[in-house]
Amino acid sequence: MDSIYYFNIFVNNNLVRGLFFMLLTIMLAYLVDYLIWYYVKKITLKTNNNVDDFLVNVLTTPIHWLIILIGFKKSLLILLNWSWSTQVNLYFTITTVTIVALVVSKILSFFINRWLKSHKNAKTIPQYVGNIVSVVIFVIAATIVLVTLDISISPILTSLGIAGLAIGLSMQSTLVNFIAAIKIISEEKVKIGDFIDDGGAIKGVVEDMSLNSTRIRNLNNNIIIVPNSKISDSPVINYARNESKIRIIIPVVILADHPVDKIKSKLTTIVKDIFKSQEGVYKKREPEVWLNSAEHNSSFNLPVYKFNILINIVSYRYEFSVMDAILTRVSQEFWDKRVKK
Repeated sequence: MDSIYYFNIFVNNNLVRGLFFMLLTIMLAYLVDYLIWYYVKKITLKTNNNVDDFLVNVLTTPIHWLIILIGFKKSLLILLNWSWSTQVNLYFTITTVTIVALVVSKILSFFINRWLKSHKNAKTIPQYVGNIVSVVIFVIAATIVLVTLDISISPILTSLGIAGLAIGLSMQSTLVNFIAAIKIISEEKVKIGDFIDDGGAIKGVVEDMSLNSTRIRNLNNNIIIVPNSKISDSPVINYARNESKIRIIIPVVILADHPVDKIKSKLTTIVKDIFKSQEGVYKKREPEVWLNSAEHNSSFNLPVYKFNILINIVSYRYEFSVMDAILTRVSQEFWDKRVKK
């Protein structure tokens, strides 16, 4: 009889039922926490990447509070005898949308930033893109909340459309550079650390890329700030993509008093000596010496031979030192001897 009596009190007393459901969901929330941290966390610790660790960390707290929120909603509905169900469901929806927006924003920002950093395209772009993603997610969440509150969003959308058009027109170049940055990243046209050359003023190492411009340090150690659209739309030589490293072409002009085959043989010997001893030369590809043209010099009544020396280096930093070494040896062998005569 006592058990039936207490059961009837439980069934008929809204306060007791409400507190019971609240207590039950709190216990369930902590039980889920325990299962996640004790079992799921053990599994994630055995993996080599940090994705699963991030997901566990970012989802555990929201799941905890969503369970408690469900219990709190159920308890309120029982305590208020379902008379305030519309208001309770409304606030529950708003809170749930906010929590979900926070979680989705963190997850999307994490994966986008991870992808951008893995491509080594920029230092600052991941932060900017993460902020943009967060803003978009919260705008969507705010729209859902407004619809839930039966607030018409048509005037807001119209105002945002007009404002967006005005901003787009005033920031046209910025938007073009932003789209160009996304294009450069997706195509992997250039990355931080690459040595690039457009055949004009842009020649140097890519140091950083933002949503608007790219910072390049040229051979004079000066920083060039280039709009992303120029890099995206212009032909660019990316020496870092060359498997044979950077090839430099050194033109040599010789006023000859010897047969051309002997001159070419001597040049080849000089270049091979430099190839073996000079720092910065790429050792896996042999240098080449090519005769480019032959003309007759009427002043000296001798033929003039123009050669191109092709040699590969491991980095742009060695361009001038290797060129200096070769031209110095060529000068000593051909021109200095002629002067002494």
